[in-house]
Amino acid sequence: MNIDWSGMITAEHKAEQARKALIASIAARRWQAETGGIDVAGMHIETDDRSKALITGSAIKAMRSAAYTLNWKTPEGFIQIPAEQVLAMADAVSDHVQACFNREAELLEALEAGTFTPDMLEEGWPNEPVHESTPS
Repeated sequence: MNIDWSGMITAEHKAEQARKALIASIAARRWQAETGGIDVAGMHIETDDRSKALITGSAIKAMRSAAYTLNWKTPEGFIQIPAEQVLAMADAVSDHVQACFNREAELLEALEAGTFTPDMLEEGWPNEPVHESTPS
């Protein structure tokens, strides 16, 4: 009788599956932070993909015309945002998104180095409080 060992689940296979699951969790957490919105000059700005596209389009228009004014809808109603502030808003959104990807990269580096801990998944994201570890 021959035994087919090719379907055997090894410790290495389990470790690789766990690593892939952590990578997916890190990406999902980045997406959550990335699309969670930011506050700019006392105004909440959504950072979902549609909002980012609208802001980018408005920033392009603002670059072409300093006289441009954006009529932006907020939960409280419409507000007018002059071109200079549109560009600042677009920069803030872009900086936020990049910071989210930077944090994801840091976590993936920690995972690769073997220093990742589950608590790190909730720490260090932009526009959220950073929880300092306290010595025990």
